[in-house]
Amino acid sequence: MTLKKKIPVHQLVAQRIAQIPEGIIFDYSSFEMPPADELSLSKALSRLASQGTIARLTKGKYYKPRETQFGTLRPGESEIIKSLIYKGDKITGYITGSPLYNRMALTTQVPNVLIIATNTVLPPKKIGQYRIKYSKQTAPITEANIPLLQILDALKDIKRIMDASVNQSLTVLIGMIKKLSRTQQQQLVTLAENYNPATRALLGALAETYLPKLNTRLLKESLNAFSKYKIGVSKKILPGASNWYII
Repeated sequence: MTLKKKIPVHQLVAQRIAQIPEGIIFDYSSFEMPPADELSLSKALSRLASQGTIARLTKGKYYKPRETQFGTLRPGESEIIKSLIYKGDKITGYITGSPLYNRMALTTQVPNVLIIATNTVLPPKKIGQYRIKYSKQTAPITEANIPLLQILDALKDIKRIMDASVNQSLTVLIGMIKKLSRTQQQQLVTLAENYNPATRALLGALAETYLPKLNTRLLKESLNAFSKYKIGVSKKILPGASNWYII
């Protein structure tokens, strides 16, 4: 019986990299190597990086650079974000904070820091021109949950959104929430249980005014009737704010 000759790791790595488009970030998981070959994989990637075939973006992450008349092109912001919020095929985080609020049209401010919400807070880092910070999210992070968590993050930070008033931001967010399906709206209420009392109160007041069929009983029961939440929202937007201890 003839034994099939094993292809060397460095050859497998070269073949796989040839298939990866320029500017796409990849890591060890892109090669599907057994644990026994991880050291050989690491050496092969280091060798290719020293040769200039690939470039090291940050620890364990690489890309194929593209030379243009303007110089070497690095991965774009969307590709960097993707590399930060995915581990293999599993999503582990999402964009939040000022970068998110700019995309949601809540502010015109363009931040120079990318903020990633994850269930496990990681130390800040720098990738090229981008500074990366992490914030803790206690709610489960899934593809379906992320748009809802981003709305809740904006409600939580509504007094701190740059270049926007509370009333302006809340008007935009109300429009977003009203466009959600009934199932998503109820899930939004459920996820809000992971947020601070002021956020729960704000969502409850919003639901009472614009989505009266939603079940917000648990939200109301989670609040302390002796607490007051100074948010500064207009009564024209939330006429029932006082029912949720909002002043």
